[in-house]
Amino acid sequence: MSTFGRLVVVWTIALVAGFAIVFALGRPLPTPAEELEAALHPAPPVSREMALESATTIARLQYPQFEGIAPAVERRLDAGVDRWVVSYADTRSGVPSGLTVSVSIDRGIVEVLSYP
Repeated sequence: MSTFGRLVVVWTIALVAGFAIVFALGRPLPTPAEELEAALHPAPPVSREMALESATTIARLQYPQFEGIAPAVERRLDAGVDRWVVSYADTRSGVPSGLTVSVSIDRGIVEVLSYP
């Protein structure tokens, strides 16, 4: 076999191995827009962990000033709607500010409220 033939064989093996690695890794990582869309529309019924994960993603992508603040999570029954309420409060600056993410358990509806 000539040198050119060997190079073609090596190149073919490398090319096939590269495609195999790409296909084995699966789909690419989600974009921030896809992450936000998933956080705003969790699949019901929503568990405490899912609600906290949604709120964390929303805070990270839309309200970075609350990143690193430990949220408070509570379950509430408001007007017959069972929901998880995840609250962030920032008292580090002179003006108190906060973020509340409410996720209905049965329907997966997310409501976001922030103040100053």
